Amino acid sequence: MNSLSNRKYWLKWTIACGAGEFLGIAVAAGIWVLHATILGEPQVISQKIILLVFMIFAGVFEGLVTGGLQWSVLKIKFTDLKAKNWLFFTALGAAVAWLLGMMPSTFFIPDAAGNHSVGFELSGWLFIFMSAFMGMVLGVIFGIFQWLELRKHALAAGQWILANSVGWLAGIVTIFLGASLPSADTKLAVTIVIGAVSGLLGGLFVGAITGLFLIKLQDKPVT
Repeated sequence: MNSLSNRKYWLKWTIACGAGEFLGIAVAAGIWVLHATILGEPQVISQKIILLVFMIFAGVFEGLVTGGLQWSVLKIKFTDLKAKNWLFFTALGAAVAWLLGMMPSTFFIPDAAGNHSVGFELSGWLFIFMSAFMGMVLGVIFGIFQWLELRKHALAAGQWILANSVGWLAGIVTIFLGASLPSADTKLAVTIVIGAVSGLLGGLFVGAITGLFLIKLQDKPVT
C-alpha cells in the first residue's frame, strides 16, 4: 500500500478499535452498575466471584465485537484470515485480560465494615502508574492471543505483542481514569455514558498505536 492507502487503512483500523471498545466498555459499565444496583456491592467471596463471572462474559462480548470490527479491516490486508479464528483468539484474550484486570478491584472492594483496600486509596500519580503497568501487562496477554492467529498470515508477527503492550498501556490508563469519575451517587445512565466515552477514547488510542505497527506488517507469501 502507498502512503495514502496506509493512512486510510490506519484510520479504518483506529475507528474499528474505538467502536469496539465503545460498545464493549458501555456493556461492561452497564453490567457493573446493574449488578451493584440489584445485588449491591459484593461483600463475601461468593458474591465477588459472581461479579467476576459477569465481567468475564462482558469481556467475551467486548472481544467478539472488537474482534469482528478488527477482522473487517484485517481481511483487506490478510485475505485468508478467517473470521472465526480471529474472533476466537480475540474473545479468549479479552476474557483472560478481564479476569486478571478485574481481580484486584473485585477482591479489594470495601467490606461491610467499611474497610477499604489500598487499591481504593491510591494517589493520582500512583493510580496512573499502576493503570499503565496493568495496561502494559494486559496488552502483552491480549497481543499473545491475537499473535497465535496473526503469525500464520503475517511476517514478523511477533511485533504485534509489543504493539498491543504499548497501545493498551495508553488505552487502559484512559479507561481507568474514566472509571474513576463516577461516584456512588452517579446515575446509571451517566455512569454508562462515562464508561462508553472512556472506552471509545481508550479504543482509539489502542487502534492508533497498534495501527502504526499493522500498516508495516507484510502478508506471508503463499507456499
